[in-house]
Amino acid sequence: MLLVALIGSWTVKAQDYPYDLPFYNFVDYSKAKIVFSKDSSDFRKLHVKLDSMIRFGKSSLNVVQIGASHTQADIFSGQVRYRLQTFHPGLVGSRGLVFPYRMTKTNNPSNYIAKFSGVWTGCRNVEWRKACELGISGASGTTTDPNAAITITMNPSNPVEYDFNVVKVFTAPHANMYDIIPAGEMGAYKVTKNVELGYMEFKFEKYQKVANFRLMKTSDEQRSFTLYGLSLENDNPGITYSAMGINGASLKSWLACEHFASQVKMMEPDWFVILLGTNDGFVSNFNAEQFYTNYDEFISRIKKTCPNAVFTFVVPNDCYLFRKRPNPATEQQEQQILRLVAKYNASMFSIYDCMGGFGSSKTWVENGLMAGDKVHMTVAGYRLCADMFFNAFLRTYDNYLDAGKNK
Repeated sequence: MLLVALIGSWTVKAQDYPYDLPFYNFVDYSKAKIVFSKDSSDFRKLHVKLDSMIRFGKSSLNVVQIGASHTQADIFSGQVRYRLQTFHPGLVGSRGLVFPYRMTKTNNPSNYIAKFSGVWTGCRNVEWRKACELGISGASGTTTDPNAAITITMNPSNPVEYDFNVVKVFTAPHANMYDIIPAGEMGAYKVTKNVELGYMEFKFEKYQKVANFRLMKTSDEQRSFTLYGLSLENDNPGITYSAMGINGASLKSWLACEHFASQVKMMEPDWFVILLGTNDGFVSNFNAEQFYTNYDEFISRIKKTCPNAVFTFVVPNDCYLFRKRPNPATEQQEQQILRLVAKYNASMFSIYDCMGGFGSSKTWVENGLMAGDKVHMTVAGYRLCADMFFNAFLRTYDNYLDAGKNK
């Protein structure tokens, strides 16, 4: 009991200011909070799991972030992942979903190294002229080479070390694809398949550091293989933070991923963090009602397969249209997101408000927190926003602890 009390008191103290944030007089730190609609009762499920991990070393928390370029690069999401997994001992869970973005001739996150052999044809949810089915990652790689291979290795310079004994492989849901099997050095395993879902789960007897898979043709009917992503997981308690993002993606882009909702269910998500809107609003005549309709449809699809998940909608950063003038669409998006918060009893975090609102991009550029395009942030800017989001989440947990004490 004394140990539990000591851990509990350390946790509450740490949550007041768990990390010192750099101070800028133009940042509105008072807006760095998670806003709820009617109440935060749904959010309590996350707090209960976090509390179980911290106090008893039990339970797990699975987070899924969906976004655009900021998520594909895994800077904002990577910083949130790092903060969540390291602010207290024993919170490191799994790495979660990864995809070899080089297959689509675009950038890969720096925190893992993806290699592959064979000729692959890539497709992303922003490429409207390509006729391709898409799923959980918003991207795909297809090959007709039966000897192709894929290797995923964590960057050795990562501040968090991951291992895994489960690999979930997401593919196009078709029966005529090549088999995919682990390389021999990964050892003994058991596999579960669901062809109709486009899903395979490999459970290894030993924990792994490298995911090394190869294709194999076992029948004349097999002609190709399409990859949507791999999730590297383990049986340990802790937090897993998966990030799915495509450069230039909008809500319309994610609505085009017809297998997304059915496949994301296999990640067993507890918490969705949705950071979309910049690309939806990067037009001269923004249609706020259409934005709401698209957002609502996307969340509705996810809710059908993940009915118990909790949602936080993140209002994106202020930006300029074509580098010329502040974009009024972001403020309109925030109003539509508040409607969704009320409809789904969800929550909201506003990067836009933290920045200082309309036209604040100029000041952030001048202080090295935003790129010269006044659309994308610098690494320092994304990390500052991620730290504010992380602190905001911890404050909700702090409130949960305080409420328990007052009962």
